[in-house]
Amino acid sequence: MADVLLEEVGPNGNIQAVVEADDQVCYFYLFSAPELNQEMKAVWVRNLSRVPEVLDVERMRAGHPPQNPAPFCRHPDGLDLPDRELLSVTWLPEGNGAALYEGEELLAIIPPWSGAKGFSGYARDCIGDGPVAWEIGADNVLVERFQQAQTYWDQWDDEDLWPSIQSAIIDPIEAALGRHSNYYAIDGGEWPPKALIRIPYKESIVLVTVGVSARPQPNVEMSTDDPELLRRMELGVVLPKHWPNDAINSFASYLSGQSNLPWSNCTWLGPGHTLPCDSWLNPDYAFALLSHEHAAVPRVSPGPVFDDPVRILWFVPISETERQVAIDEGSECLVRRLPTQRWKEA
Repeated sequence: MADVLLEEVGPNGNIQAVVEADDQVCYFYLFSAPELNQEMKAVWVRNLSRVPEVLDVERMRAGHPPQNPAPFCRHPDGLDLPDRELLSVTWLPEGNGAALYEGEELLAIIPPWSGAKGFSGYARDCIGDGPVAWEIGADNVLVERFQQAQTYWDQWDDEDLWPSIQSAIIDPIEAALGRHSNYYAIDGGEWPPKALIRIPYKESIVLVTVGVSARPQPNVEMSTDDPELLRRMELGVVLPKHWPNDAINSFASYLSGQSNLPWSNCTWLGPGHTLPCDSWLNPDYAFALLSHEHAAVPRVSPGPVFDDPVRILWFVPISETERQVAIDEGSECLVRRLPTQRWKEA
């Protein structure tokens, strides 16, 4: 019977880390919540007894995790069970990958791309590219990345961190658009802290989130070679000043809800993406196009936050037909077709 050495829920609340061992082998797992529709991720940590030369397929068929074969093991005779009192998990700030430590010693890594093309993860006690783990290696950039991740989490112990993030976001926005008239906390009293500000600007009301950029978005690195340009964002919208106050507050609630979407769905938002949106007053618009630029306001560049640039993703109203254009022909084509007035109406 497997012995659970460690259990811990990740920072996004939808992935659980588990370390289990039986009398032969120890494994590190990440279990995702059902709504993520992701399979379990697992990486071998160490063998606890002498191991076979080849992968024990029969053990796998019986529903037991396999030992790493001897050619891929630094310790083919096995090692003792890790000390459960010394085990800890460091999560990536994105919440989609984790590393297992025994004291200060890095034992195993499950990166965000674990599970792709038969790759499980990395383990200290593995040699080469084994069937259940790969060698970490001295040049593995993930070693430093998880050191930086621990630094990220340690910084949240500083009471001045959140005020500094607020200033980094609000000050540039106010310099471009004017002082905010309202400030709303939208974090429900839970980590991470988030807010939304309301700014009267010319004939418009501007709503912008504050602090969403404190967390990098998950999985950006799988879609671009320059993830630092896209992983930190705030959300914004420009609404007509003639809108009823209830309608403006309703859109603020909608924007607040979308501010957690990347981490609750393990995805990311960027320019050209579209989202369902029923908060526009015009019933012809059922979606929003996300854009780094908005014709009704000057360019705003808040940040940086944690040394990364921050961009505002502006919500622009589009119809279902227009969304289909973005799907079929690309978002850039849709942007070119949108009338100038669209950027000032909703």
